Amino acid sequence: VVFDLDDTVWFPELYMLGGAPFTKDETGRVFDRNGEQMLTYPAARASLRMISTDPVFEKTQIAFASRTNKKQWAIECMRLLTVDGENDPTLEEVCDYLEIYSGTKKQHFAALRKSSDVAYEDMLFFDNEEMNCTEVRQLGVTCIHCAQGMDQESWKRGLEEFSKSRCLKQCVN
Repeated sequence: VVFDLDDTVWFPELYMLGGAPFTKDETGRVFDRNGEQMLTYPAARASLRMISTDPVFEKTQIAFASRTNKKQWAIECMRLLTVDGENDPTLEEVCDYLEIYSGTKKQHFAALRKSSDVAYEDMLFFDNEEMNCTEVRQLGVTCIHCAQGMDQESWKRGLEEFSKSRCLKQCVN
């Protein structure tokens, strides 16, 4: 399962922030140097937790693919933000593959395919930008557009569409 970061997993988007250094307070909240709080969407946290802990997903890998020129900020935030609670793993710790750089999502997915050896049709992708979904869908990836960030409906729709595409593939072959 591949997630975009900016406005899919977290908000605000990195370009909207004052930048590093990022700090974590005693309650686990993460802030940029200007005191702006980084928030993770509740459904993003829930889906990451589910993939990380539910036996149904034991063979599922997590990837993050982000088109940004603020890679170091993204990595710093991933090291500080936890999946859910203070004692949970960080986003960095649950990540199996990471593609963060300017360019196209097709470039990200080509690199993910190469490093993971996972076929495009076996990938599920969540992104807030329709353009990215349209581009990646052409590769055969199941894509879910989350216009307002990751929400429970998007997660559910993603699982349903991925399941349907896998069923169709098996039925045809």
